[in-house]
Amino acid sequence: MLTKVIFVFTGILSFIYSLSLPCSSVYKCQTCTYLGGCFFNIQESKCKSKDEIPITNLSYVINIPYDCPVSPSPKFAYSDEFARNRAMLFSAASGSHKTSIIQKCLNKAEAVLDSDFLVPCDITNATCYAYIAIVPKEKAIALTFRGSKGQNQMDLEMLNFIDHASRESKYVEGKVLTYFADAFEALWENGIEKRLRELRKIKPDYELWVFGHSLGASLASVAAFAAVKTEIFKFDKVKSITLGQIRTGNIEYAMEHDKYVPNSFRVVHAKDAMVQIPLKAALTTTDFYHHRFEVI
Repeated sequence: MLTKVIFVFTGILSFIYSLSLPCSSVYKCQTCTYLGGCFFNIQESKCKSKDEIPITNLSYVINIPYDCPVSPSPKFAYSDEFARNRAMLFSAASGSHKTSIIQKCLNKAEAVLDSDFLVPCDITNATCYAYIAIVPKEKAIALTFRGSKGQNQMDLEMLNFIDHASRESKYVEGKVLTYFADAFEALWENGIEKRLRELRKIKPDYELWVFGHSLGASLASVAAFAAVKTEIFKFDKVKSITLGQIRTGNIEYAMEHDKYVPNSFRVVHAKDAMVQIPLKAALTTTDFYHHRFEVI
């Protein structure tokens, strides 16, 4: 609801500004894109009239404020060491259901496996998996989600990427792809939420880390959001790093995710086509959006 109000307010501002300011007189991306008839050319760092949009190359065109580049808060700076030695390590461990193998990986971070969750999460009874670990030396509770497993699961995900079906969930704002919403709720409601609440009471000074790769990345994105929205953890106590995350929800989901989980980074390979799925039409706000912040 708040995001819809922001869009309406933005539209009013755009109309007012467009009556008084020529595009060429504006230098900042966000100010430029608030103007109804302007776009920001990121290659030239110039605000221009939409009449000048180069239809043969839209990759340099920014036409809404949310697409303008912004820097993370200094309070939530990205750590490459943390991404490599924690997010990647914990995500790699999720590939096995054998607790002994997971624990062997966790030993490298002096972490202890607390609990794990394996549930059917779609109509083919394909499973989704997550585990919770405790990292005493760093005072952290780590929740990690496994990626896709099996052809049936990948096929159903791909169908969802094509049909763009999405829905709301009471645990987040905006809309999320239905496969992700269903899979997340299956895990969350079958033990994860309950265990996080228990651990929060036992270890009130611990922060929450949320990790995942591919399918697990999108589930981690939703879980980090839900952990704050449901008031299990405060926003400044949640750290989320995802690997190869697919577009997970609509623009409202992305914008609200940024507010609820400001310490959030999506680590992607520069040439990984999967992170551009579902495909997004240029210059539109009706398709699926990535939330911030991307690390290539």
